[in-house]
Amino acid sequence: MPIDPVCRMEVSEGTELKAVYNGKVYYFCSPECKAEFEANPEEYIKGEEMEHEHGKHSHEHGHRRHGCCH
Repeated sequence: MPIDPVCRMEVSEGTELKAVYNGKVYYFCSPECKAEFEANPEEYIKGEEMEHEHGKHSHEHGHRRHGCCH
């Protein structure tokens, strides 16, 4: 299942909330997360690259949390 790059929530590939950036499709849990990503995609791409380099984080590491999906 895809992970929303903003809030890290699992989302369905069937969602209409998606964006393509640098040839990759990103999926979102809410319009707010999609808008936040589109406003500054590099901020979330960097976090994704860090996960690939260091393995998936087991704790928050200061990732933003907002009221989009909780």
